[in-house]
Amino acid sequence: MLENALAQVSAQQPAQALATLDTLIQRYPHFQLAQMMRADLLYAQTNALTTMGEQLPSQQLQQLQAEVRARLTATKHLIKHQQPNYLLGQIPPWLKHLITIDLTASRAYLFKVNQQQLDFAGSFYVTQGSKGAGKEKEGDKRTPIGIYRLAKPIPSQRLSSFYGAGALPLDYPNSWDKRNLRTGHGIWLHGTPLEQYSRPPLASDGCVVFSNDDMGYLLNQLDWQSTRVITDNQLNWKTTETEQQAAKIKHRLEAWRNSWEQQQLKPYLSFYAADFNSQKNENKAQWSQRKQQLFELGLSHQIQVIHPLILHYPSRADLIMTEFDQRYQRGAKVDVERKRLWWQEQQGEWVIIHEEVLSN
Repeated sequence: MLENALAQVSAQQPAQALATLDTLIQRYPHFQLAQMMRADLLYAQTNALTTMGEQLPSQQLQQLQAEVRARLTATKHLIKHQQPNYLLGQIPPWLKHLITIDLTASRAYLFKVNQQQLDFAGSFYVTQGSKGAGKEKEGDKRTPIGIYRLAKPIPSQRLSSFYGAGALPLDYPNSWDKRNLRTGHGIWLHGTPLEQYSRPPLASDGCVVFSNDDMGYLLNQLDWQSTRVITDNQLNWKTTETEQQAAKIKHRLEAWRNSWEQQQLKPYLSFYAADFNSQKNENKAQWSQRKQQLFELGLSHQIQVIHPLILHYPSRADLIMTEFDQRYQRGAKVDVERKRLWWQEQQGEWVIIHEEVLSN
Protein backbone atom coordinates (compact mmCIF):
# COMPACT_ATOMS: atom_id res chain seq x y z
CA MET A 1 0.00 0.00 0.00
CA LEU A 2 2.91 2.33 0.73
CA GLU A 3 4.43 1.56 -2.66
CA ASN A 4 1.07 2.10 -4.35
CA ALA A 5 0.70 5.51 -2.73
CA LEU A 6 4.15 6.60 -3.96
CA ALA A 7 3.35 5.34 -7.46
CA GLN A 8 0.14 7.40 -7.41
CA VAL A 9 2.10 10.49 -6.35
CA SER A 10 4.57 9.91 -9.20
CA ALA A 11 1.63 9.60 -11.61
CA GLN A 12 0.30 12.97 -10.33
CA GLN A 13 -2.72 11.36 -8.70
CA PRO A 14 -2.65 12.99 -5.24
CA ALA A 15 -6.30 12.28 -4.45
CA GLN A 16 -5.84 8.57 -5.08
CA ALA A 17 -2.62 8.59 -3.04
CA LEU A 18 -4.42 10.24 -0.11
CA ALA A 19 -7.17 7.64 -0.28
CA THR A 20 -4.61 4.84 -0.24
CA LEU A 21 -2.79 6.37 2.73
CA ASP A 22 -6.07 6.97 4.59
CA THR A 23 -6.90 3.28 4.25
CA LEU A 24 -3.40 2.33 5.40
CA ILE A 25 -3.55 4.64 8.42
CA GLN A 26 -7.02 3.45 9.34
CA ARG A 27 -5.62 -0.07 9.51
CA TYR A 28 -2.35 0.93 11.22
CA PRO A 29 -2.91 4.29 13.00
CA HIS A 30 0.58 4.26 14.57
CA PHE A 31 2.40 3.85 11.23
CA GLN A 32 4.52 7.03 11.42
CA LEU A 33 5.87 6.73 7.88
CA ALA A 34 2.38 6.64 6.40
CA GLN A 35 1.32 9.54 8.64
CA MET A 36 4.27 11.60 7.40
CA MET A 37 3.45 10.91 3.74
CA ARG A 38 -0.18 11.86 4.28
CA ALA A 39 0.86 15.09 6.02
CA ASP A 40 3.16 15.87 3.07
CA LEU A 41 0.32 15.44 0.58
CA LEU A 42 -1.99 17.68 2.60
CA TYR A 43 0.76 20.32 2.95
CA ALA A 44 1.45 20.20 -0.78
CA GLN A 45 -2.14 21.19 -1.56
CA THR A 46 -1.38 24.76 -0.47
CA ASN A 47 2.43 24.94 -0.31
CA ALA A 48 5.45 24.02 -2.40
CA LEU A 49 6.90 20.78 -1.06
CA THR A 50 10.59 20.36 -1.87
CA THR A 51 11.38 17.15 0.02
CA MET A 52 9.58 14.39 1.90
CA GLY A 53 8.93 15.24 5.55
CA GLU A 54 10.51 18.69 5.42
CA GLN A 55 8.43 19.83 8.40
CA LEU A 56 9.96 17.19 10.70
CA PRO A 57 13.07 17.47 12.91
CA SER A 58 16.13 16.33 10.93
CA GLN A 59 16.85 13.18 12.97
CA GLN A 60 13.27 11.91 12.75
CA LEU A 61 13.21 12.71 9.04
CA GLN A 62 16.43 10.76 8.40
CA GLN A 63 15.04 7.76 10.27
CA LEU A 64 11.79 7.75 8.30
CA GLN A 65 13.62 8.23 5.01
CA ALA A 66 15.81 5.23 5.83
CA GLU A 67 12.71 3.17 6.60
CA VAL A 68 10.99 4.03 3.33
CA ARG A 69 14.16 3.14 1.38
CA ALA A 70 14.39 -0.22 3.14
CA ARG A 71 10.73 -1.03 2.59
CA LEU A 72 10.59 -0.05 -1.07
CA THR A 73 13.89 -1.70 -1.99
CA ALA A 74 12.59 -4.97 -0.53
CA THR A 75 9.47 -4.93 -2.69
CA LYS A 76 11.66 -4.97 -5.79
CA HIS A 77 13.74 -7.94 -4.65
CA LEU A 78 11.31 -10.59 -3.47
CA ILE A 79 13.04 -13.97 -3.34
CA LYS A 80 10.11 -16.38 -3.59
CA HIS A 81 11.99 -18.78 -5.84
CA GLN A 82 15.45 -18.42 -4.30
CA GLN A 83 16.97 -20.61 -1.61
CA PRO A 84 19.39 -19.40 1.08
CA ASN A 85 22.95 -20.57 0.52
CA TYR A 86 23.54 -21.62 4.13
CA LEU A 87 21.80 -25.00 3.99
CA LEU A 88 24.07 -27.72 2.65
CA GLY A 89 22.63 -31.04 1.59
CA GLN A 90 19.33 -32.60 2.60
CA ILE A 91 17.07 -30.87 5.11
CA PRO A 92 16.45 -33.02 8.20
CA PRO A 93 12.80 -33.80 9.05
CA TRP A 94 13.10 -32.26 12.52
CA LEU A 95 13.70 -28.77 11.07
CA LYS A 96 10.33 -27.03 10.58
CA HIS A 97 11.24 -23.40 9.87
CA LEU A 98 14.26 -21.30 8.93
CA ILE A 99 14.43 -17.55 9.43
CA THR A 100 17.14 -15.69 7.51
CA ILE A 101 17.76 -12.03 8.35
CA ASP A 102 19.49 -9.64 5.95
CA LEU A 103 20.75 -6.91 8.27
CA THR A 104 21.89 -4.58 5.47
CA ALA A 105 18.45 -4.70 3.84
CA SER A 106 16.50 -4.61 7.16
CA ARG A 107 14.63 -7.70 5.99
CA ALA A 108 13.74 -11.08 7.45
CA TYR A 109 12.61 -14.05 5.38
CA LEU A 110 10.65 -17.00 6.72
CA PHE A 111 10.96 -20.42 5.09
CA LYS A 112 8.80 -23.41 5.94
CA VAL A 113 10.12 -26.94 5.43
CA ASN A 114 7.80 -28.94 3.20
CA GLN A 115 8.83 -32.48 2.18
CA GLN A 116 12.49 -31.63 2.87
CA GLN A 117 12.30 -28.52 0.69
CA LEU A 118 12.26 -24.88 1.76
CA ASP A 119 9.10 -23.01 0.83
CA PHE A 120 9.14 -19.23 1.00
CA ALA A 121 6.56 -18.24 3.64
CA GLY A 122 7.00 -14.54 4.35
CA SER A 123 9.07 -11.35 4.07
CA PHE A 124 9.22 -8.86 6.94
CA TYR A 125 10.70 -5.41 7.52
CA VAL A 126 12.89 -5.43 10.65
CA THR A 127 14.92 -3.10 12.83
CA GLN A 128 18.45 -3.97 14.00
CA GLY A 129 20.95 -2.49 16.44
CA SER A 130 21.53 1.25 16.23
CA LYS A 131 25.25 0.66 15.51
CA GLY A 132 24.61 -1.96 12.83
CA ALA A 133 25.68 -5.61 12.51
CA GLY A 134 28.48 -7.66 14.04
CA LYS A 135 28.07 -7.75 17.81
CA GLU A 136 31.33 -8.13 19.76
CA LYS A 137 30.68 -6.98 23.31
CA GLU A 138 28.01 -6.15 25.86
CA GLY A 139 26.40 -2.78 25.20
CA ASP A 140 27.85 -2.14 21.72
CA LYS A 141 24.31 -1.79 20.28
CA ARG A 142 25.07 -4.17 17.41
CA THR A 143 23.10 -7.17 16.20
CA PRO A 144 25.07 -10.44 16.10
CA ILE A 145 25.88 -12.32 12.90
CA GLY A 146 25.50 -16.07 13.26
CA ILE A 147 23.31 -19.18 13.54
CA TYR A 148 21.02 -19.27 16.55
CA ARG A 149 18.42 -21.43 18.20
CA LEU A 150 15.29 -19.99 19.76
CA ALA A 151 14.45 -20.23 23.43
CA LYS A 152 10.90 -20.58 24.73
CA PRO A 153 8.73 -17.65 23.58
CA ILE A 154 7.93 -14.90 26.06
CA PRO A 155 4.30 -13.73 25.77
CA SER A 156 3.43 -10.05 25.83
CA GLN A 157 1.71 -10.44 29.24
CA ARG A 158 5.13 -11.08 30.83
CA LEU A 159 6.82 -8.10 29.18
CA SER A 160 6.58 -4.34 29.23
CA SER A 161 4.71 -2.68 26.35
CA PHE A 162 8.11 -1.79 24.82
CA TYR A 163 8.35 -5.36 23.46
CA GLY A 164 4.91 -5.28 21.86
CA ALA A 165 3.40 -8.62 20.84
CA GLY A 166 6.05 -10.74 22.58
CA ALA A 167 9.56 -12.09 22.12
CA LEU A 168 11.57 -15.04 20.82
CA PRO A 169 14.98 -15.07 22.57
CA LEU A 170 18.08 -16.15 20.62
CA ASP A 171 20.80 -18.28 22.21
CA TYR A 172 23.44 -15.57 21.73
CA PRO A 173 26.29 -15.98 22.51
CA ASN A 174 26.57 -19.36 20.80
CA SER A 175 29.69 -21.52 20.96
CA TRP A 176 31.39 -19.69 18.09
CA ASP A 177 30.67 -16.34 19.74
CA LYS A 178 32.12 -17.58 23.02
CA ARG A 179 35.19 -18.95 21.24
CA ASN A 180 35.72 -15.43 19.87
CA LEU A 181 35.20 -13.88 23.34
CA ARG A 182 32.03 -12.09 22.35
CA THR A 183 29.95 -10.89 25.27
CA GLY A 184 26.41 -9.69 25.82
CA HIS A 185 23.04 -11.26 26.41
CA GLY A 186 19.31 -10.74 25.88
CA ILE A 187 19.30 -10.69 22.07
CA TRP A 188 15.69 -11.29 21.05
CA LEU A 189 13.35 -11.20 18.12
CA HIS A 190 10.54 -9.05 19.51
CA GLY A 191 7.67 -6.72 18.72
CA THR A 192 7.40 -2.95 18.57
CA PRO A 193 6.30 -0.55 21.34
CA LEU A 194 2.52 -0.37 21.25
CA GLU A 195 2.50 3.34 20.35
CA GLN A 196 4.47 2.63 17.14
CA TYR A 197 3.78 0.53 14.07
CA SER A 198 7.49 0.10 13.29
CA ARG A 199 10.88 1.46 14.26
CA PRO A 200 13.65 2.87 12.04
CA PRO A 201 16.13 0.39 10.46
CA LEU A 202 18.85 1.22 13.01
CA ALA A 203 17.20 1.72 16.38
CA SER A 204 17.48 -1.23 18.79
CA ASP A 205 20.10 -2.12 21.39
CA GLY A 206 20.98 -5.22 19.34
CA CYS A 207 17.69 -7.09 19.07
CA VAL A 208 15.80 -7.70 15.83
CA VAL A 209 12.48 -5.88 16.00
CA PHE A 210 9.36 -6.76 13.98
CA SER A 211 6.02 -5.01 13.71
CA ASN A 212 3.53 -6.43 16.18
CA ASP A 213 1.45 -7.96 13.40
CA ASP A 214 4.50 -9.78 12.06
CA MET A 215 5.71 -10.80 15.50
CA GLY A 216 2.28 -12.16 16.37
CA TYR A 217 2.29 -14.15 13.14
CA LEU A 218 5.69 -15.68 13.94
CA LEU A 219 4.67 -16.53 17.49
CA ASN A 220 1.63 -18.36 16.17
CA GLN A 221 3.38 -20.13 13.30
CA LEU A 222 6.73 -21.26 14.66
CA ASP A 223 7.69 -24.40 16.50
CA TRP A 224 10.45 -22.62 18.39
CA GLN A 225 12.41 -25.81 19.14
CA SER A 226 12.47 -26.78 15.46
CA THR A 227 13.42 -23.37 14.06
CA ARG A 228 16.87 -21.98 13.30
CA VAL A 229 17.67 -18.30 12.80
CA ILE A 230 20.48 -17.06 10.57
CA THR A 231 21.55 -13.42 10.73
CA ASP A 232 23.98 -12.08 8.16
CA ASN A 233 25.27 -8.73 7.06
CA GLN A 234 23.97 -9.55 3.58
CA LEU A 235 22.20 -12.77 2.65
CA ASN A 236 23.66 -15.16 0.09
CA TRP A 237 21.55 -17.35 -2.17
CA LYS A 238 22.16 -20.88 -3.38
CA THR A 239 24.69 -21.60 -6.17
CA THR A 240 25.95 -24.77 -7.87
CA GLU A 241 28.94 -24.87 -5.51
CA THR A 242 26.70 -25.46 -2.50
CA GLU A 243 26.04 -29.16 -3.12
CA GLN A 244 29.71 -29.87 -3.82
CA GLN A 245 30.61 -28.51 -0.41
CA ALA A 246 27.77 -30.48 1.20
CA ALA A 247 29.18 -33.75 -0.20
CA LYS A 248 32.61 -33.04 1.30
CA ILE A 249 31.22 -32.40 4.78
CA LYS A 250 28.89 -35.41 4.67
CA HIS A 251 31.88 -37.59 3.75
CA ARG A 252 33.95 -36.14 6.60
CA LEU A 253 31.09 -36.59 9.06
CA GLU A 254 30.64 -40.25 8.14
CA ALA A 255 34.39 -40.92 8.29
CA TRP A 256 34.51 -39.30 11.76
CA ARG A 257 31.61 -41.48 12.93
CA ASN A 258 33.18 -44.65 11.54
CA SER A 259 36.61 -44.05 13.09
CA TRP A 260 34.95 -43.46 16.46
CA GLU A 261 32.77 -46.56 16.21
CA GLN A 262 35.76 -48.69 15.16
CA GLN A 263 37.85 -47.09 17.94
CA GLN A 264 40.66 -46.20 15.57
CA LEU A 265 42.34 -43.67 17.81
CA LYS A 266 44.80 -42.02 15.43
CA PRO A 267 42.33 -41.58 12.53
CA TYR A 268 39.67 -40.42 14.99
CA LEU A 269 41.88 -37.78 16.59
CA SER A 270 43.01 -36.56 13.16
CA PHE A 271 39.54 -35.09 12.70
CA TYR A 272 40.17 -32.65 15.55
CA ALA A 273 42.04 -29.39 14.98
CA ALA A 274 45.15 -28.46 16.93
CA ASP A 275 43.18 -25.55 18.42
CA PHE A 276 40.15 -27.73 19.28
CA ASN A 277 38.31 -27.09 22.52
CA SER A 278 35.54 -29.20 24.03
CA GLN A 279 32.34 -28.28 25.82
CA LYS A 280 34.21 -29.02 29.06
CA ASN A 281 36.89 -26.55 27.94
CA GLU A 282 39.42 -29.32 27.26
CA ASN A 283 42.17 -28.58 24.76
CA LYS A 284 43.27 -31.06 22.08
CA ALA A 285 45.81 -32.81 24.35
CA GLN A 286 43.34 -33.24 27.22
CA TRP A 287 40.62 -34.44 24.86
CA SER A 288 43.00 -36.93 23.24
CA GLN A 289 44.11 -38.35 26.58
CA ARG A 290 40.52 -38.88 27.72
CA LYS A 291 39.54 -40.54 24.44
CA GLN A 292 42.59 -42.80 24.54
CA GLN A 293 41.65 -44.02 28.02
CA LEU A 294 38.11 -44.78 26.83
CA PHE A 295 39.29 -46.61 23.71
CA GLU A 296 41.70 -48.72 25.79
CA LEU A 297 38.73 -50.19 27.67
CA GLY A 298 37.94 -52.10 24.48
CA LEU A 299 34.16 -51.86 24.92
CA SER A 300 32.33 -52.30 21.63
CA HIS A 301 29.75 -49.71 20.74
CA GLN A 302 27.56 -48.52 17.90
CA ILE A 303 27.13 -44.92 16.84
CA GLN A 304 24.50 -43.49 14.54
CA VAL A 305 24.37 -39.95 13.13
CA ILE A 306 20.67 -39.30 12.52
CA HIS A 307 19.25 -36.58 10.26
CA PRO A 308 22.16 -34.11 10.16
CA LEU A 309 21.59 -30.43 9.51
CA ILE A 310 24.59 -28.88 7.74
CA LEU A 311 24.83 -25.11 7.77
CA HIS A 312 27.46 -22.84 6.26
CA TYR A 313 28.17 -20.14 8.83
CA PRO A 314 27.25 -16.60 7.70
CA SER A 315 30.10 -14.29 6.68
CA ARG A 316 32.63 -17.12 7.15
CA ALA A 317 33.81 -19.09 4.12
CA ASP A 318 35.82 -21.43 6.36
CA LEU A 319 33.20 -22.44 8.94
CA ILE A 320 30.44 -25.08 8.85
CA MET A 321 28.18 -26.29 11.64
CA THR A 322 26.65 -29.77 11.71
CA GLU A 323 23.78 -30.57 14.08
CA PHE A 324 22.28 -34.04 14.44
CA ASP A 325 20.77 -36.61 16.76
CA GLN A 326 23.43 -39.04 17.94
CA ARG A 327 22.45 -42.55 19.03
CA TYR A 328 25.20 -44.16 21.12
CA GLN A 329 24.79 -47.80 22.13
CA ARG A 330 27.20 -49.70 24.37
CA GLY A 331 25.89 -53.08 25.44
CA ALA A 332 22.31 -52.63 26.64
CA LYS A 333 22.76 -48.93 27.33
CA VAL A 334 21.46 -46.50 24.69
CA ASP A 335 21.86 -42.70 24.76
CA VAL A 336 20.27 -40.35 22.23
CA GLU A 337 21.31 -36.70 22.33
CA ARG A 338 21.46 -33.69 20.06
CA LYS A 339 25.05 -32.89 19.11
CA ARG A 340 26.84 -30.12 17.25
CA LEU A 341 30.22 -30.31 15.54
CA TRP A 342 31.85 -27.09 14.40
CA TRP A 343 34.10 -27.61 11.35
CA GLN A 344 36.73 -25.18 10.11
CA GLU A 345 38.76 -25.45 6.95
CA GLN A 346 42.41 -25.42 7.95
CA GLN A 347 45.21 -26.01 5.44
CA GLY A 348 42.75 -27.35 2.89
CA GLU A 349 40.99 -29.85 5.21
CA TRP A 350 37.81 -29.63 7.26
CA VAL A 351 38.56 -30.32 10.94
CA ILE A 352 36.52 -30.09 14.14
CA ILE A 353 37.24 -27.07 16.32
CA HIS A 354 34.43 -27.58 18.83
CA GLU A 355 32.07 -30.39 19.90
CA GLU A 356 29.03 -29.94 22.10
CA VAL A 357 25.86 -31.60 23.28
CA LEU A 358 22.81 -29.34 23.16
CA SER A 359 20.38 -29.08 26.04
CA ASN A 360 16.65 -28.95 25.30
